[in-house]
Amino acid sequence: MGRGVQLLRLGDVARSDADDIIEGVLLCNEQACQREHPIIDGIPVVVADAASWASHQLDGVMRRDDLTPFIESMLVDAAGPASSFDHERSNLSIYGWAHWGDATPTTGRKHGGSYAALLAQAFSMLSAPPSGLWVDLGCSVGRGTLELARRGCSLAVGVDLNFSMLRVAERVRRRARAVFPLRRVGLVYDRFDADVAQVPPDQMSFWCCDVGVLPFADTAFGGALTLNLVDCVPSPLGQLLELGRVLAPGAPALYASPYDWSLNATRTDQWLGGHSQ
Repeated sequence: MGRGVQLLRLGDVARSDADDIIEGVLLCNEQACQREHPIIDGIPVVVADAASWASHQLDGVMRRDDLTPFIESMLVDAAGPASSFDHERSNLSIYGWAHWGDATPTTGRKHGGSYAALLAQAFSMLSAPPSGLWVDLGCSVGRGTLELARRGCSLAVGVDLNFSMLRVAERVRRRARAVFPLRRVGLVYDRFDADVAQVPPDQMSFWCCDVGVLPFADTAFGGALTLNLVDCVPSPLGQLLELGRVLAPGAPALYASPYDWSLNATRTDQWLGGHSQ
C-alpha cells in the first residue's frame, strides 16, 4: 500500500443501493501490486494478505442471516458450545450489548450500552468537538464511529478486521438498526433488534483493515479514537506507530486500554508493561 498518494480506485460494481456500493472491487493502481480488494455488504476489505484474512473470516462473510432464531438454536445445539458459530455469536453478543444495549430493543431488556459511558468520558477530554476526518480503530460494531459523526466529523472511518462485527456496524449506518444475537443463557440467544436514532450515513464509513498496516496516507486524519484495542494486536508498539503515521501533526488521539493481554493475540515479549522487561 502506498503511504502518500491515493493508490486505490473503484473497479467493477456488482451490486449497489442508491449511492452505496454493496458488492464490488477496489483495485490497486501501483503497477507492481495490482491487488484486488473486494467490497462485501458495503464494506471494503483492504488487507495485505487476503488469503490469511479469508482463512479466519470466511465463515463470517458467508454466514447467512435469514434463519429464524428457532432454527439457529436447533443447529447450534447440535454443533455444541465449541462451534465457530457459537464463538461468533458470543462475541457479537458481548460487543453488541456494550455498544447498543441502550437502544430500545425488542427483547424487553432495559440496560446495557456501557461503551457509551466510556465514549462520553473520552470525548470530555477534547478541548473542542471532533471535526473533519477521524478514524475509529478497532471500531467493532460501530458505536464510536457513530458518535464521532454525531459530534460533527465530516467523515468518521471505522476500521476493524472482524467482518461479522463490521456487518452489524454497516447495518446501523445504512438501515439505522442494531441487530445482533444477544445471549440469554447457555446456548440460548435472543435477537436484539432496535432502531438507532440520529444516524448520518454519509458521515460514516466502515473498512475491514489491519490496524497495524493501514491503507491510508500519511497524516490523513485529524483525530483518532482507539479504545480497548492495543492489547488485542500482535504488535502493540507497531500499532501505535502506525496510528501516529496516519495522524496529522498535533491531531488528538482518544486512547484507552485495560491492558488485558491475551496470548491469543500478543506474545508476552510484545506486551507494553505487565512483565519484567
